[in-house]
Amino acid sequence: MGLFSNLIARRKLEPPAPVETPRVTQAALKRALRSTAMASGSQLAAELGQRIATALSTVETAVLAIDAVTERLREAADLVADAGRNADIGRRALLAGRYDDVRAEIDAIVGSASHNRVNLIGGRRIGGQHTSFEIALDGEDRAGISIAVINLTTGESGLSLSPPRSAFADDAEIEAISAEIGAARISAAAAAERFSDHAALIADRLARLIAIAGSHPVETQLPTGADAEDPDTPVHPDTEYELGMGAVEEKLRALATRLNGDGAKDTGGADT
Repeated sequence: MGLFSNLIARRKLEPPAPVETPRVTQAALKRALRSTAMASGSQLAAELGQRIATALSTVETAVLAIDAVTERLREAADLVADAGRNADIGRRALLAGRYDDVRAEIDAIVGSASHNRVNLIGGRRIGGQHTSFEIALDGEDRAGISIAVINLTTGESGLSLSPPRSAFADDAEIEAISAEIGAARISAAAAAERFSDHAALIADRLARLIAIAGSHPVETQLPTGADAEDPDTPVHPDTEYELGMGAVEEKLRALATRLNGDGAKDTGGADT
């Protein structure tokens, strides 16, 4: 019994037979590295995403401002139509005064539609040099969007809305300004559609980058206000157009719905 016990104890002390480790192939190694990178996210994607998110906010700021301009143009059309129906000179003068206020409001809206010192609808060169806003959609600048700066001010180089020099006393002036407003509304609607399309494309690219970035944050840079030419010049204070991303998306959906409705109306009543 003692010899048998010693043999069993000796067998227990012997190391187990070696198990063959499977060979690691190059494909398996790449898969493992890719899984690790996806779990932690891409810092490069996050950095590119931050730049694109800032650009998207710039475009969305322009879209929201165009929406506000469209509302003012709708009011302007109502004012001029009211003046055309009224023979009373005093009433026409009051309407002309309000119309002039609307023109000033449009210029104020357009002038304050800046994000990160870029205004896409003010008719001014970006940084005093560029006539378009270039947005790179990848890290190698192989894909991107170029958005031309437009002019939605009331001046001759913009929407070309004349002031009511005769205070709407002259029927010919009312007819001329009514035609200008009609053309301005068409221009604003086209700009809104074009900028909304750009925003949708940029937002899609941003969503993909956010997924790739993983745990790395992707946030837009804080807006720096209007286009101050001098760094020491005070920038414009926060306006209603500098909104959070959620509020901007909500406004864009509402704008798209309204544009679809306006398109049908304008087609039916273009000669009014």
